Amino acid sequence: MNKILFLSLIGFLFILINCAGIYNEPVFIKKQKTNSFPKNIRLEFTGFYFYEKELNLLKSEILNSGFTNNQSSPFLLEVILEEKEYSYKYISLHFVNLIASLFTAGIIPYYTITKHEITYRVSEGKKEIGSSKLVLELDQLRGLSLLPITPFFWPSSAFDKSILDSWKLQGDTK
Repeated sequence: MNKILFLSLIGFLFILINCAGIYNEPVFIKKQKTNSFPKNIRLEFTGFYFYEKELNLLKSEILNSGFTNNQSSPFLLEVILEEKEYSYKYISLHFVNLIASLFTAGIIPYYTITKHEITYRVSEGKKEIGSSKLVLELDQLRGLSLLPITPFFWPSSAFDKSILDSWKLQGDTK
């Protein structure tokens, strides 16, 4: 009996590692045009505790767009990442999807949505010059039937693209 339970647990874990992330374009919540400010800024990142790779990607993208990081600059660019709870429109349908995915051993994929908000705030001293806030949503499917497409739609690469696109969109408001 223990052997069957062990194999079932291994099989269930194998089903869960097959995950595909589908990119959604970032959407503005708050969009405030920023007057021009020097390219010599201080960079400060908040909320990237579990997202070190994404922080480094975003930092290099900001620096590659012409900004320089100078710790003595009076201009501060704050980048704040917050993970948010997603509330499903049809929670009962979401629950049925979970049960169907469990009973079919992942043949029917389990669908989830992750939601983050990213804020770009520019200030000089204590005076805020401008800010923008965007929503980053990522659709995820988990299940055995996704095995062939998993390498091409890995969730972290879709999230990386979403974060980088948020900077590009935010930059278009200047």
